[in-house]
Amino acid sequence: MHGVWLVLYALLGKGFGYAGFPPFYVGELLLLFALLAFVVSRRSVALLRTPLGLLMTGFMGWQLACALPHLEMYGVDTLRDSVIWAYAVFAWVAAALILRLPGFLKTLMQQFRLGMRAFLILGPMAWLATLYLQDWLPHWQGTSVSIPLVKGDEYCVHLAGALALLLQGFGPIRQGWVFLILADALLAMNVRGGLLAFVVAACFAVLLRPRPERLVLIAGAGMLLIAAMAALDLKFVTPGMERELSLRQLTDSLTSVVSDSGRGNLEATKQWRLNWWRMIADYTISGPYFWTGKGYGINLADSDGFQVGTRDEPLRSPHNSHLTLLARSGVPGFLLWSALQLTWAVLMLRAYFLAKQLHASAWVGVFAWLLAYWLAFMVAAGFDVFLEGPMAGIPFWTIFGIGWGSHTLFRNRLERGYGNAELITRGTRKAEYAVV
Repeated sequence: MHGVWLVLYALLGKGFGYAGFPPFYVGELLLLFALLAFVVSRRSVALLRTPLGLLMTGFMGWQLACALPHLEMYGVDTLRDSVIWAYAVFAWVAAALILRLPGFLKTLMQQFRLGMRAFLILGPMAWLATLYLQDWLPHWQGTSVSIPLVKGDEYCVHLAGALALLLQGFGPIRQGWVFLILADALLAMNVRGGLLAFVVAACFAVLLRPRPERLVLIAGAGMLLIAAMAALDLKFVTPGMERELSLRQLTDSLTSVVSDSGRGNLEATKQWRLNWWRMIADYTISGPYFWTGKGYGINLADSDGFQVGTRDEPLRSPHNSHLTLLARSGVPGFLLWSALQLTWAVLMLRAYFLAKQLHASAWVGVFAWLLAYWLAFMVAAGFDVFLEGPMAGIPFWTIFGIGWGSHTLFRNRLERGYGNAELITRGTRKAEYAVV
Protein backbone atom coordinates (compact mmCIF):
# COMPACT_ATOMS: atom_id res chain seq x y z
CA MET A 1 0.00 0.00 0.00
CA HIS A 2 2.79 2.42 0.92
CA GLY A 3 4.44 2.01 -2.50
CA VAL A 4 1.15 2.61 -4.33
CA TRP A 5 0.58 5.78 -2.27
CA LEU A 6 4.05 7.09 -3.20
CA VAL A 7 3.47 6.53 -6.92
CA LEU A 8 0.06 8.23 -6.76
CA TYR A 9 1.49 11.21 -4.87
CA ALA A 10 4.21 11.53 -7.51
CA LEU A 11 1.80 11.26 -10.45
CA LEU A 12 -1.26 13.13 -9.16
CA GLY A 13 0.27 15.41 -6.51
CA LYS A 14 -2.25 17.45 -4.57
CA GLY A 15 -4.99 15.89 -6.67
CA PHE A 16 -4.41 12.61 -4.83
CA GLY A 17 -3.64 14.29 -1.50
CA TYR A 18 -7.20 15.66 -1.33
CA ALA A 19 -8.81 12.22 -1.61
CA GLY A 20 -10.75 11.41 1.55
CA PHE A 21 -13.11 13.14 3.94
CA PRO A 22 -11.88 16.52 5.29
CA PRO A 23 -9.97 16.95 7.48
CA PHE A 24 -8.91 13.29 7.16
CA TYR A 25 -7.38 12.42 3.82
CA VAL A 26 -5.49 9.50 2.31
CA GLY A 27 -2.28 10.67 4.00
CA GLU A 28 -3.84 10.28 7.43
CA LEU A 29 -5.15 6.83 6.46
CA LEU A 30 -1.67 5.75 5.42
CA LEU A 31 -0.27 7.22 8.64
CA LEU A 32 -2.65 5.01 10.66
CA PHE A 33 -1.50 1.89 8.80
CA ALA A 34 2.11 2.99 9.26
CA LEU A 35 1.68 3.24 13.04
CA LEU A 36 0.18 -0.27 13.13
CA ALA A 37 3.04 -1.65 11.01
CA PHE A 38 5.58 -0.04 13.32
CA VAL A 39 4.01 -1.59 16.42
CA VAL A 40 3.88 -5.04 14.79
CA SER A 41 7.50 -4.81 13.58
CA ARG A 42 8.87 -4.82 17.17
CA ARG A 43 12.03 -3.02 16.13
CA SER A 44 11.56 0.21 18.08
CA VAL A 45 14.19 -0.63 20.70
CA ALA A 46 16.78 -1.55 18.04
CA LEU A 47 16.19 1.78 16.26
CA LEU A 48 16.29 3.79 19.48
CA ARG A 49 19.79 2.48 20.15
CA THR A 50 21.10 4.08 16.96
CA PRO A 51 22.38 7.70 16.77
CA LEU A 52 19.53 8.58 14.43
CA GLY A 53 17.02 7.04 16.82
CA LEU A 54 18.17 9.27 19.67
CA LEU A 55 18.18 12.38 17.48
CA MET A 56 14.79 11.52 15.99
CA THR A 57 13.31 11.11 19.47
CA GLY A 58 14.68 14.47 20.57
CA PHE A 59 13.53 16.20 17.39
CA MET A 60 9.98 14.83 17.52
CA GLY A 61 9.73 15.39 21.27
CA TRP A 62 10.67 19.06 20.95
CA GLN A 63 8.25 19.59 18.05
CA LEU A 64 5.47 17.98 20.07
CA ALA A 65 6.23 20.29 22.98
CA CYS A 66 5.91 23.28 20.62
CA ALA A 67 2.60 22.00 19.21
CA LEU A 68 0.64 20.87 22.28
CA PRO A 69 0.17 24.32 23.91
CA HIS A 70 -1.59 25.54 20.74
CA LEU A 71 -3.85 22.53 20.18
CA GLU A 72 -6.76 23.87 22.22
CA MET A 73 -6.75 27.25 20.48
CA TYR A 74 -6.15 26.19 16.87
CA GLY A 75 -7.42 22.61 16.83
CA VAL A 76 -7.18 21.01 13.38
CA ASP A 77 -4.82 23.75 12.15
CA THR A 78 -2.27 22.65 14.75
CA LEU A 79 -2.50 19.06 13.52
CA ARG A 80 -2.25 20.19 9.91
CA ASP A 81 0.86 22.28 10.51
CA SER A 82 2.46 19.50 12.57
CA VAL A 83 2.66 17.03 9.70
CA ILE A 84 6.02 18.51 8.69
CA TRP A 85 7.49 16.57 11.63
CA ALA A 86 4.71 14.04 12.36
CA TYR A 87 5.27 12.35 9.00
CA ALA A 88 8.61 11.24 10.45
CA VAL A 89 6.60 8.21 11.58
CA PHE A 90 7.08 6.92 8.03
CA ALA A 91 10.83 6.97 8.60
CA TRP A 92 10.45 4.81 11.71
CA VAL A 93 8.23 2.39 9.78
CA ALA A 94 10.50 2.08 6.73
CA ALA A 95 13.56 1.51 8.92
CA ALA A 96 11.75 -1.00 11.16
CA LEU A 97 10.46 -3.08 8.23
CA ILE A 98 13.91 -3.24 6.63
CA LEU A 99 15.28 -4.69 9.88
CA ARG A 100 12.28 -6.93 10.51
CA LEU A 101 11.67 -8.54 7.11
CA PRO A 102 14.43 -10.44 5.26
CA GLY A 103 14.73 -9.25 1.67
CA PHE A 104 12.49 -6.21 2.23
CA LEU A 105 15.17 -3.78 1.05
CA LYS A 106 15.62 -5.76 -2.16
CA THR A 107 11.86 -5.61 -2.75
CA LEU A 108 11.87 -1.86 -2.11
CA MET A 109 14.58 -1.25 -4.69
CA GLN A 110 12.73 -3.32 -7.27
CA GLN A 111 9.51 -1.38 -6.60
CA PHE A 112 11.29 1.96 -6.91
CA ARG A 113 12.75 0.80 -10.23
CA LEU A 114 9.29 -0.07 -11.57
CA GLY A 115 7.81 3.13 -10.15
CA MET A 116 10.58 5.15 -11.79
CA ARG A 117 9.69 3.84 -15.24
CA ALA A 118 5.99 4.54 -14.71
CA PHE A 119 6.77 8.05 -13.50
CA LEU A 120 9.05 8.88 -16.44
CA ILE A 121 6.27 8.01 -18.88
CA LEU A 122 3.17 9.25 -17.03
CA GLY A 123 4.74 12.05 -14.94
CA PRO A 124 5.22 14.51 -17.84
CA MET A 125 1.60 13.95 -18.90
CA ALA A 126 0.37 14.81 -15.39
CA TRP A 127 2.64 17.87 -15.26
CA LEU A 128 1.52 19.16 -18.66
CA ALA A 129 -2.11 18.49 -17.77
CA THR A 130 -1.62 20.55 -14.61
CA LEU A 131 -0.25 23.43 -16.69
CA TYR A 132 -2.55 23.42 -19.70
CA LEU A 133 -5.79 21.56 -18.90
CA GLN A 134 -6.92 23.11 -15.61
CA ASP A 135 -10.31 24.11 -17.03
CA TRP A 136 -11.06 20.60 -18.31
CA LEU A 137 -9.70 18.46 -15.49
CA PRO A 138 -12.03 17.04 -12.80
CA HIS A 139 -11.93 18.90 -9.47
CA TRP A 140 -12.59 17.83 -5.92
CA GLN A 141 -16.01 19.11 -4.92
CA GLY A 142 -15.96 22.45 -3.15
CA THR A 143 -12.28 23.11 -3.89
CA SER A 144 -10.11 24.45 -6.71
CA VAL A 145 -7.94 21.30 -6.56
CA SER A 146 -7.84 19.45 -9.86
CA ILE A 147 -6.91 15.85 -10.57
CA PRO A 148 -3.97 15.84 -11.20
CA LEU A 149 -2.37 18.90 -9.59
CA VAL A 150 1.40 18.42 -9.60
CA LYS A 151 3.81 21.04 -8.26
CA GLY A 152 6.96 21.65 -10.28
CA ASP A 153 9.27 21.20 -7.28
CA GLU A 154 7.87 17.76 -6.49
CA TYR A 155 8.05 16.78 -10.16
CA CYS A 156 11.73 17.76 -10.43
CA VAL A 157 12.72 16.03 -7.18
CA HIS A 158 11.27 12.72 -8.35
CA LEU A 159 13.00 13.15 -11.70
CA ALA A 160 16.26 13.58 -9.79
CA GLY A 161 15.53 10.41 -7.83
CA ALA A 162 14.83 8.52 -11.05
CA LEU A 163 18.07 9.70 -12.67
CA ALA A 164 20.08 8.85 -9.55
CA LEU A 165 18.55 5.37 -9.43
CA LEU A 166 19.46 4.81 -13.08
CA LEU A 167 23.02 6.06 -12.61
CA GLN A 168 23.64 3.74 -9.67
CA GLY A 169 23.10 0.64 -11.77
CA PHE A 170 19.55 -0.35 -10.78
CA GLY A 171 18.47 -1.05 -14.33
CA PRO A 172 20.28 -0.80 -17.67
CA ILE A 173 21.56 2.69 -18.56
CA ARG A 174 20.09 3.32 -21.97
CA GLN A 175 20.32 6.54 -23.91
CA GLY A 176 16.55 6.70 -24.30
CA TRP A 177 15.85 6.78 -20.56
CA VAL A 178 18.52 9.41 -19.88
CA PHE A 179 17.31 11.57 -22.76
CA LEU A 180 13.72 11.22 -21.49
CA ILE A 181 14.68 12.30 -17.96
CA LEU A 182 16.52 15.40 -19.20
CA ALA A 183 13.67 16.30 -21.55
CA ASP A 184 11.19 15.89 -18.69
CA ALA A 185 13.29 18.17 -16.50
CA LEU A 186 13.28 20.90 -19.16
CA LEU A 187 9.48 20.93 -19.03
CA ALA A 188 9.81 22.41 -15.53
CA MET A 189 12.40 25.04 -16.40
CA ASN A 190 10.14 27.78 -15.04
CA VAL A 191 10.33 26.24 -11.55
CA ARG A 192 13.44 27.76 -10.02
CA GLY A 193 13.79 25.67 -6.86
CA GLY A 194 12.83 22.38 -8.50
CA LEU A 195 15.21 22.87 -11.40
CA LEU A 196 18.07 23.68 -9.04
CA ALA A 197 17.24 20.59 -6.95
CA PHE A 198 17.38 18.42 -10.07
CA VAL A 199 20.70 19.86 -11.26
CA VAL A 200 22.38 19.61 -7.85
CA ALA A 201 21.18 16.05 -7.20
CA ALA A 202 22.10 14.89 -10.72
CA CYS A 203 25.63 16.33 -10.44
CA PHE A 204 26.03 14.74 -7.01
CA ALA A 205 24.89 11.34 -8.29
CA VAL A 206 27.36 11.50 -11.16
CA LEU A 207 30.23 12.55 -8.86
CA LEU A 208 29.59 9.66 -6.49
CA ARG A 209 30.07 7.13 -9.29
CA PRO A 210 31.96 8.98 -12.05
CA ARG A 211 32.07 6.67 -15.02
CA PRO A 212 33.20 8.29 -18.31
CA GLU A 213 30.46 6.71 -20.41
CA ARG A 214 27.78 8.09 -18.08
CA LEU A 215 29.26 11.58 -18.10
CA VAL A 216 29.46 11.60 -21.88
CA LEU A 217 25.93 10.24 -22.21
CA ILE A 218 24.37 12.81 -19.85
CA ALA A 219 26.41 15.74 -21.16
CA GLY A 220 25.67 14.77 -24.75
CA ALA A 221 21.94 14.39 -24.20
CA GLY A 222 21.77 17.67 -22.28
CA MET A 223 23.72 19.61 -24.89
CA LEU A 224 21.59 18.15 -27.67
CA LEU A 225 18.37 19.27 -25.99
CA ILE A 226 19.68 22.77 -25.24
CA ALA A 227 21.10 23.14 -28.76
CA ALA A 228 17.73 22.15 -30.23
CA MET A 229 15.96 24.75 -28.09
CA ALA A 230 18.44 27.43 -29.13
CA ALA A 231 18.41 26.56 -32.83
CA LEU A 232 14.63 26.35 -33.08
CA ASP A 233 14.05 29.21 -30.59
CA LEU A 234 11.39 27.13 -28.84
CA LYS A 235 9.05 29.11 -26.59
CA PHE A 236 5.89 28.03 -24.83
CA VAL A 237 3.66 30.31 -22.82
CA THR A 238 1.80 28.54 -20.05
CA PRO A 239 -1.78 29.72 -19.51
CA GLY A 240 -2.21 31.55 -16.22
CA MET A 241 1.54 31.86 -15.62
CA GLU A 242 3.87 34.79 -16.20
CA ARG A 243 6.94 32.72 -17.09
CA GLU A 244 7.44 31.17 -20.50
CA LEU A 245 9.14 27.86 -21.23
CA SER A 246 12.26 28.79 -23.21
CA LEU A 247 16.06 28.65 -23.14
CA ARG A 248 16.17 32.19 -21.74
CA GLN A 249 13.82 31.18 -18.94
CA LEU A 250 16.08 28.22 -18.13
CA THR A 251 19.13 30.50 -17.76
CA ASP A 252 17.22 33.14 -15.83
CA SER A 253 15.75 30.60 -13.40
CA LEU A 254 19.20 29.24 -12.51
CA THR A 255 21.06 32.58 -12.37
CA SER A 256 18.36 34.26 -10.28
CA VAL A 257 19.12 31.86 -7.41
CA VAL A 258 22.49 33.50 -6.76
CA SER A 259 22.34 36.83 -8.60
CA ASP A 260 20.10 39.38 -10.28
CA SER A 261 18.59 37.80 -13.39
CA GLY A 262 17.17 41.06 -14.70
CA ARG A 263 13.69 39.53 -14.95
CA GLY A 264 11.19 41.46 -12.81
CA ASN A 265 8.86 38.54 -12.04
CA LEU A 266 11.74 36.37 -10.77
CA GLU A 267 13.35 39.12 -8.71
CA ALA A 268 10.04 40.16 -7.14
CA THR A 269 9.32 36.67 -5.77
CA LYS A 270 12.96 36.31 -4.72
CA GLN A 271 12.88 39.57 -2.74
CA TRP A 272 9.53 38.69 -1.16
CA ARG A 273 10.97 35.42 0.14
CA LEU A 274 14.18 37.02 1.39
CA ASN A 275 12.25 39.68 3.31
CA TRP A 276 10.12 37.05 5.01
CA TRP A 277 13.07 34.80 5.81
CA ARG A 278 14.92 37.77 7.30
CA MET A 279 11.95 38.55 9.53
CA ILE A 280 11.80 34.95 10.79
CA ALA A 281 15.49 35.07 11.66
CA ASP A 282 14.95 38.37 13.51
CA TYR A 283 12.12 37.16 15.77
CA THR A 284 13.69 33.77 16.51
CA ILE A 285 17.49 33.95 16.50
CA SER A 286 17.60 37.45 17.98
CA GLY A 287 14.02 37.92 19.13
CA PRO A 288 11.32 36.83 21.58
CA TYR A 289 10.57 33.49 19.89
CA PHE A 290 14.07 32.05 20.33
CA TRP A 291 13.07 28.96 22.33
CA THR A 292 9.76 27.69 20.98
CA GLY A 293 9.00 29.82 17.91
CA LYS A 294 5.42 30.80 17.21
CA GLY A 295 4.21 27.21 17.51
CA TYR A 296 1.95 25.06 15.36
CA GLY A 297 -1.51 26.27 14.40
CA ILE A 298 -0.96 29.96 13.84
CA ASN A 299 -0.95 31.10 10.21
CA LEU A 300 2.58 32.41 9.75
CA ALA A 301 1.75 34.30 6.55
CA ASP A 302 -0.97 36.27 8.37
CA SER A 303 1.07 36.73 11.53
CA ASP A 304 4.17 37.92 9.69
CA GLY A 305 2.27 40.04 7.16
CA PHE A 306 3.21 38.11 4.00
CA GLN A 307 -0.15 36.63 2.98
CA VAL A 308 -0.50 36.16 -0.79
CA GLY A 309 -2.96 33.26 -0.89
CA THR A 310 -6.72 33.34 -1.35
CA ARG A 311 -9.37 33.27 1.37
CA ASP A 312 -10.27 29.69 0.43
CA GLU A 313 -6.63 28.53 0.19
CA PRO A 314 -4.47 30.89 2.24
CA LEU A 315 -0.70 30.55 2.43
CA ARG A 316 0.26 29.27 5.90
CA SER A 317 4.04 28.89 5.89
CA PRO A 318 7.10 30.56 4.32
CA HIS A 319 8.50 29.22 1.06
CA ASN A 320 11.23 27.39 2.92
CA SER A 321 10.50 24.23 4.93
CA HIS A 322 13.70 24.60 6.95
CA LEU A 323 12.68 28.08 8.10
CA THR A 324 9.15 26.84 8.80
CA LEU A 325 10.68 24.65 11.50
CA LEU A 326 12.68 27.61 12.80
CA ALA A 327 9.59 29.85 12.90
CA ARG A 328 7.39 27.23 14.56
CA SER A 329 9.82 25.51 16.96
CA GLY A 330 12.50 28.12 17.60
CA VAL A 331 16.26 27.80 17.44
CA PRO A 332 16.42 24.52 19.44
CA GLY A 333 13.93 22.89 17.06
CA PHE A 334 15.88 24.11 14.04
CA LEU A 335 19.18 22.88 15.49
CA LEU A 336 17.68 19.45 16.17
CA TRP A 337 16.38 19.33 12.60
CA SER A 338 19.79 20.32 11.22
CA ALA A 339 21.62 17.81 13.42
CA LEU A 340 19.22 15.04 12.37
CA GLN A 341 19.68 15.68 8.65
CA LEU A 342 23.44 16.20 8.82
CA THR A 343 23.91 13.04 10.89
CA TRP A 344 21.87 11.04 8.38
CA ALA A 345 23.95 12.40 5.49
CA VAL A 346 27.25 11.66 7.27
CA LEU A 347 26.17 8.10 8.09
CA MET A 348 25.13 7.49 4.48
CA LEU A 349 28.45 8.86 3.19
CA ARG A 350 30.48 6.74 5.61
CA ALA A 351 28.50 3.62 4.66
CA TYR A 352 28.93 4.48 0.98
CA PHE A 353 32.72 4.72 1.23
CA LEU A 354 32.93 1.59 3.39
CA ALA A 355 30.83 -0.38 0.90
CA LYS A 356 33.03 0.94 -1.89
CA GLN A 357 36.12 -0.21 -0.03
CA LEU A 358 34.56 -3.69 0.31
CA HIS A 359 33.58 -3.73 -3.40
CA ALA A 360 29.93 -4.25 -2.43
CA SER A 361 28.47 -2.76 -5.61
CA ALA A 362 24.79 -3.02 -4.71
CA TRP A 363 25.28 -1.38 -1.31
CA VAL A 364 27.31 1.38 -2.96
CA GLY A 365 24.43 1.97 -5.37
CA VAL A 366 21.82 2.04 -2.61
CA PHE A 367 23.64 4.63 -0.49
CA ALA A 368 24.57 6.80 -3.50
CA TRP A 369 20.96 6.82 -4.71
CA LEU A 370 19.60 7.67 -1.27
CA LEU A 371 22.05 10.56 -0.85
CA ALA A 372 21.25 12.08 -4.24
CA TYR A 373 17.47 11.73 -3.74
CA TRP A 374 17.70 13.19 -0.21
CA LEU A 375 19.76 16.11 -1.50
CA ALA A 376 17.09 16.93 -4.08
CA PHE A 377 14.50 17.07 -1.29
CA MET A 378 16.74 19.29 0.84
CA VAL A 379 17.33 21.81 -1.97
CA ALA A 380 13.68 21.94 -3.04
CA ALA A 381 12.61 22.40 0.59
CA GLY A 382 14.61 25.64 0.65
CA PHE A 383 12.44 27.30 -2.01
CA ASP A 384 8.83 26.30 -1.38
CA VAL A 385 6.16 25.12 1.05
CA PHE A 386 7.40 21.60 0.42
CA LEU A 387 7.71 19.18 3.32
CA GLU A 388 4.61 20.66 4.97
CA GLY A 389 2.30 18.53 2.79
CA PRO A 390 1.95 14.77 2.21
CA MET A 391 2.92 15.00 -1.48
CA ALA A 392 6.57 15.64 -0.56
CA GLY A 393 6.56 15.00 3.20
CA ILE A 394 5.65 11.31 3.04
CA PRO A 395 8.15 10.44 0.25
CA PHE A 396 10.89 12.44 2.00
CA TRP A 397 10.52 10.72 5.36
CA THR A 398 10.22 7.36 3.58
CA ILE A 399 13.58 7.92 1.85
CA PHE A 400 15.03 9.03 5.18
CA GLY A 401 13.75 5.83 6.80
CA ILE A 402 15.08 3.61 4.01
CA GLY A 403 18.51 5.14 4.56
CA TRP A 404 18.23 4.71 8.32
CA GLY A 405 17.22 1.06 8.02
CA SER A 406 19.76 0.31 5.27
CA HIS A 407 22.62 1.77 7.29
CA THR A 408 21.60 -0.17 10.41
CA LEU A 409 21.25 -3.42 8.45
CA PHE A 410 24.59 -2.86 6.70
CA ARG A 411 26.41 -2.24 9.99
CA ASN A 412 24.73 -5.23 11.65
CA ARG A 413 25.90 -7.57 8.90
CA LEU A 414 29.45 -6.30 9.18
CA GLU A 415 29.54 -6.54 12.98
CA ARG A 416 28.13 -10.06 13.07
CA GLY A 417 30.59 -11.22 10.43
CA TYR A 418 28.33 -13.72 8.70
CA GLY A 419 27.50 -11.49 5.76
CA ASN A 420 31.01 -10.52 4.73
CA ALA A 421 31.14 -12.92 1.79
CA GLU A 422 27.90 -11.48 0.43
CA LEU A 423 29.15 -7.94 0.87
CA ILE A 424 32.07 -8.43 -1.49
CA THR A 425 30.10 -10.34 -4.12
CA ARG A 426 30.83 -9.29 -7.66
CA GLY A 427 29.56 -10.47 -11.00
CA THR A 428 26.10 -10.34 -12.50
CA ARG A 429 23.50 -7.76 -11.55
CA LYS A 430 21.40 -10.55 -10.05
CA ALA A 431 24.27 -11.45 -7.71
CA GLU A 432 24.70 -7.81 -6.73
CA TYR A 433 21.01 -7.57 -5.80
CA ALA A 434 21.59 -10.41 -3.35
CA VAL A 435 23.75 -8.07 -1.31
CA VAL A 436 20.74 -6.10 -0.10
